[in-house]
Amino acid sequence: MTQLTTDQRALAAAAVAAGTPLALWRISGAAAFDVLAATSAPRPVPVFAATPDPGFVIASFRTENGNVALLFPADILIRAETLRFRAGNDWSDCPMTDAQAQLLSSVPSGPVQAAEGIDPVAGTSRTDYMARVARTVVAIREGPCDKIVVSRVETRVLSESYDLCDLVEALATAHPDAFVALVTSAITGTWLVASPEVLLQRDGDTAYTMALAGTVWPGPDVDIDRFDWPDKIVEEQALVSTYIREAFDAEGLIQVEETPARSVRAASLCHLQSDFRCAGADDRALAGLLNRLHPTSAVCGMPRMPAREFILREEGDTRGFYTGYLGPKDLDGATRLFVNLRSARVSGRQISLHVGGGIVAASDPDMEWQETVEKTKTIGRVLPEV
Repeated sequence: MTQLTTDQRALAAAAVAAGTPLALWRISGAAAFDVLAATSAPRPVPVFAATPDPGFVIASFRTENGNVALLFPADILIRAETLRFRAGNDWSDCPMTDAQAQLLSSVPSGPVQAAEGIDPVAGTSRTDYMARVARTVVAIREGPCDKIVVSRVETRVLSESYDLCDLVEALATAHPDAFVALVTSAITGTWLVASPEVLLQRDGDTAYTMALAGTVWPGPDVDIDRFDWPDKIVEEQALVSTYIREAFDAEGLIQVEETPARSVRAASLCHLQSDFRCAGADDRALAGLLNRLHPTSAVCGMPRMPAREFILREEGDTRGFYTGYLGPKDLDGATRLFVNLRSARVSGRQISLHVGGGIVAASDPDMEWQETVEKTKTIGRVLPEV
């Protein structure tokens, strides 16, 4: 079971109490958490750039340049049992600034809970979401899009004694193959994430991404390797793969290794997935590739730009950082970005679960509602009873 260390919990408690940016994450399949605290406000930076800028990044769905995200600088970093401090390009085992020393000088007791600084979004009723799906079907039949991903919000109340550290530990235990994170700052608000989808990773000079499409919930006893996927999902996954292939090619990355589509489990859900790897990717090519990939068709639609415009008209700004991306940047030679889905925003005792689904011309509003219900279980299953 993945657990936070005593020092990691103490840093998380101190950062949340002080209102400074905090990012806490567990890479899919890893055995330990990483915890990062920044002593300054998040700032927009290019994710892939010539000069490394270690930290944790988070980008919204609405960002105009996919290669620009908010950076939480890695001022204090705890990886497993190692506590490190950073100032400029230097790392140390001791605080290097007054702000670093002050942050660790007093660790509050009691549960770690989200501030109420950012207004929580309102929930979406079943009737309203089904009407949204119906409007989306009409738009697809009459317009240029083959698929548009629309979302909704389900609000719940947390217990008075809830602890964000306990919740993120529970998520990591329940979803060992997901990227699990807790991210909080005055600018972004507080987010809990258990994402199955890699957006883009760089490890050394190797780039990796995936095409993830389709959602079914066949039950734990079903052999997904023998699952008979509907033709429309197989075609959708092929279209996503084609888009990714063309994005690599457009950035001059032609030596791409691609795996055949396979069935994968993500909690109680199943998807079709193909993997893409390419060596020799430099910062310029990766910056262009990230801009082409975000937002992905799994959270936006196809073609991307008209689908995005429809979503912004239909949903307004309710998504925030949901269906954006997040992850560690330039830490130990790697940058790992994940799509911010299967996520929830926490404000005080209210938690808002963000869920959605890909709509096509043949979509049925009842089935689309049920798909979102299944997706709420990713985070909903670890929430304590009130």
